[in-house]
Amino acid sequence: MDKYLRCFIKYQTYMIVVFTMQMVLALTPAMAQSETYGIENIRFGGIVALIFGISWTLAVISLGIAIQKEDKRFIYPYVFVFGLDLSLLILREFYVMIRDGIFIEILTVKIFFAALVIPYVVASLFALHRLFTVDPIETHRIEGFVRFDRNELTGVEESQISSTSAPANHSTPVL
Repeated sequence: MDKYLRCFIKYQTYMIVVFTMQMVLALTPAMAQSETYGIENIRFGGIVALIFGISWTLAVISLGIAIQKEDKRFIYPYVFVFGLDLSLLILREFYVMIRDGIFIEILTVKIFFAALVIPYVVASLFALHRLFTVDPIETHRIEGFVRFDRNELTGVEESQISSTSAPANHSTPVL
């Protein structure tokens, strides 16, 4: 793959890492100190917000490691937390719409924001996963063991192998 395309894909996910970490660091302390009123806001306050903040931090660190080491397995924690948080927010919005009614102005802003952010994040993570799957970078790390061919024997000639592999004749001489 072209090195500029590789850098562009990695740059996009770096921006996701930076923005997500900024949002987690800015919003988690404020949300953790606020009290929740009602079941629909339980994710946005107290200990639940702190747990989500910690899980987002770990997921962002994992995504950063995935970009550095080019290992697709480290993308999955971010995808899991993103999907979990997104599904909880969608369920909350449905609950609030059923309970309070639909406010077109607020709903329009939320749909516009979701229509921009969700495809951007999903497409960037998919492109990164595809990059690491289809065009992995060659690793020059030294493994802790050496692989030998099973048929390769050093220092033993083929005639020695065939003479020792033949069944031995153990018959006793007749007198």
